[in-house]
Amino acid sequence: MLKLKYSLLSATVVAGLAATPALAVTPFVPTLPLLPAAGPNDGDNSIHGAGATSVQNLIAREMNCVGIDHKRGDGQPGQSGAAGSTGALKIVLPGNYNPTLASPTNPALDCSVADTSASSTNIQPNFSGKYVGAGSGFGRKMWRQYKDNFDGSPTNGTTHVFNPFNTVGENTSSPDARWSHLQYAFSDTPIAPSDLTEYNNGGTDSVTGTFPGALTSAGAAVSFPLFVLPIAVAFNTAYGTNATNQPMTFNSQFADAVFNGATFKTLRLNRQAYCGIFNGVIKNWNDPILKALNKRTDLFDPTNDDKTRWTTDGAPIRLVGRLDNSGSTDVFTRHLAAVCSLTGNMPTGTTNVYARNAENLPYNKAGNGNLDFTVVREDTNYKPGAAQSKFAGDTNLVSGDYFDGTSVQHIGGATTPSGAPTGSVGSGLFTVTNGGSNVAKFIGLAPDYTLGSVKINGKIGYVSADAIKPSPDAPVAAVGSVVAAALSVGTTALYAVPSVAKANAAFGTASTQILPPESDATGAYTPGTDTRQVRNAAGTLVNATRDNPIAWTDVLYAGTNSLAAPADGYPIVGTTQFFGYTCYTATNRQQIVNLLGLALGGVKRNSKDGAINPNTFKGVPAANFGIFSSGNIGIVPLAWQTAILNTYLSKSVTAPTLGALNLWIQDVVQTPKSTRLAPNPTSAANPACSTLTGA
Repeated sequence: MLKLKYSLLSATVVAGLAATPALAVTPFVPTLPLLPAAGPNDGDNSIHGAGATSVQNLIAREMNCVGIDHKRGDGQPGQSGAAGSTGALKIVLPGNYNPTLASPTNPALDCSVADTSASSTNIQPNFSGKYVGAGSGFGRKMWRQYKDNFDGSPTNGTTHVFNPFNTVGENTSSPDARWSHLQYAFSDTPIAPSDLTEYNNGGTDSVTGTFPGALTSAGAAVSFPLFVLPIAVAFNTAYGTNATNQPMTFNSQFADAVFNGATFKTLRLNRQAYCGIFNGVIKNWNDPILKALNKRTDLFDPTNDDKTRWTTDGAPIRLVGRLDNSGSTDVFTRHLAAVCSLTGNMPTGTTNVYARNAENLPYNKAGNGNLDFTVVREDTNYKPGAAQSKFAGDTNLVSGDYFDGTSVQHIGGATTPSGAPTGSVGSGLFTVTNGGSNVAKFIGLAPDYTLGSVKINGKIGYVSADAIKPSPDAPVAAVGSVVAAALSVGTTALYAVPSVAKANAAFGTASTQILPPESDATGAYTPGTDTRQVRNAAGTLVNATRDNPIAWTDVLYAGTNSLAAPADGYPIVGTTQFFGYTCYTATNRQQIVNLLGLALGGVKRNSKDGAINPNTFKGVPAANFGIFSSGNIGIVPLAWQTAILNTYLSKSVTAPTLGALNLWIQDVVQTPKSTRLAPNPTSAANPACSTLTGA
C-alpha cells in the first residue's frame, strides 16, 4: 500500500496524445496553472486506490516522481487485534530517469527532489494519491462493490485487511477517515463476468454485507491491461550453509543472463523441470532432471559442500506461494494449466494437478477440513466451505504453514500437513504468505532447516519480477541472493529470464501479434472486424468489442498465440489491469487521467510547461530506459497503448467514430502554451456522467 503525493496537471495537460488516424482533439486553455487538489475524498485530498502488490512500488514511484512523497503504506493483515496488524507507512526508493543524451525535449527527471520551490523538478508538486497493496482480489472487490471493505475490527475471530492510512497514517483523527470507495484499482487477475455483474447490479457479500455496485454512481466499468507482468520463478542462490556457517552456493555453469543491463548466474529450468517442481514431484535439488539441464557433474558447491553429502541428502526443495487471492497466482497457474499436461512436460509417471487458472493454488478442501487460514486473513479461500472452483486444481498442494513476515507459523494442529521436508525429501506442499514481497523475503531468509551437519534453505517460489535482482525493490537475502531461474522459451532450446523486453516478446509479432479488441496492427480502431470469442457479463461467448471491458483481457488468451503459453519470449507472463470508472468528480477525473497519461507516455508537459519525454516511465531502449522498466515490469506494447489512449482518454471525432461509444473518461490533449487554442467544450466529463455523482 502506497502513499504518494503529487499535484495535478492543468486541464490542458491531462492526456497529451500523439495524433493517430482515430484521434482528432482540439486543445484548450487552462484556467489555473495547477489543477485543484483531489476530492476531498473521505477526509483527505487524495485519490484512493487498492489492489495488486506486484505494481505497488511502480505506482508509488510514478506518483513520487510527479510529486513530493516517497512513502508506501503496508497494510498486511495480521492476527486480529495483535500489535502491528494495522500496517505501517514505509519508504519507497525514488525512481530517476537518466537518458543517455539528455536534452530540453528529453530531460532527466530526479525523483528524489521533494519540494515545491520554484526550482523543483517534480512534475506536479501538489498532487496526492494513495494506494493500498492488499492483493488483486481485494482491489477488484472494493472496485466493483463500491463500498468500504477496510474493516479494521475483528469479526468472529478472523482478520481484516487494514488501511494503514486510517490506522497509522495521517487520517487517524478524522471522523471521515474511512474510505467509502476507491477511485481506481489494479489487479493481475483479469475482470470476470461475475465482477462485471456485481459492478452493474450490486449484491450481498458474506463478510461485507449488501453492496450497491458502482454503475449507478460511477458509470460504466473501465478495465484494460496496463502493465506487462513477468512472473519470476525465484530461488536462493545459496541452498544452505555448512558446519562452519559458510554459504553453499549452486554451481551455475551458463553464461550470465542479461537482466535489464545487469548480469547474474542462474539455473535453467525447462517445462518438465518447473512443472515437476511446482507439482510437488521433484522434491530435491539433486534430482537428475535438474542436473542434466544445467550440464554439471552436480549442482553442489565444490568448495563449501562435498559430493558424498550432496549425493545422499542434496537440498530438499521447499515451495513458497501466496495465501491471499493473488493475481500473480492467477498468471502462474494459468501457465502451468496450459503447458504441464502436454506430452513430455511432466516427469515420467507423474500427472499435472493444475487444472485451471485461479487466484489460489491447487487445494482439496474436502480432504483438509482443519486447514482454515481465515485466522490469518479473512478473505482467503483456504478455508472450509470455499467453492472448489476457486482453486487451480482439486489435489491439495497447500500445507498448514504460513510465513507471517518474520517466522513460519502453523495452523490447525497436527492434523494439517507441514510444508517442511522430511529428512532429505521435500514435502511437495507450499508454505504460503501474504503478498509477493513476503514470498521473496521468505526465499531470501538464512537457511533454517537442519539436515545432518548443514542447514538448508532450498526454497523456490513464484513472484512478480520486480521482487528479484537487480530491481531496486528486491529484498536483501540473508545468505546468497534471490534470483530468477532461466525458463525455456516455448518449445525451443532457448532460455529466458524475466525482463521487460522478453515479456513484451510474448505478445508476438506480425501474424502472431496479440492485438487489442477491434484493432489493426497499430492499435487503430477497426469496428466490427474482431471475431475472437470472448465472454460478456452473462458469461456468453461473443465477438470481441471495445465496449466490453472483459474483451480487453479475454483476447489475450483467445487467439492462435495465447499469453498463457506464448510461442516466444519469457513464458510466464500476464498483465496487470487498471480498474476504474467512466464517471468521476471534476478533480478526481483529471488526476486519474494524468495517472494513466503519464504511464502511457501521453502526458508530455509538466506544471511549468516544461517537456516530459514519453519514455520517462515506459521506456525500454537502453538510451531511454524508463522508471517502470528499471523495476522489471513494463507497459503494454505500442498497439495497446494507442488503443487505450484513443478509447479512454480522448473523444475521437473522425471516422470510425470511436468517441460515439462514450467510453472516454475525459477528452483532453496537452500542447505547449504557444499553440493552445480556445477551450474545447467536451474537455470536461463524458456526457453519460451528467446525472451521476462520480467516483
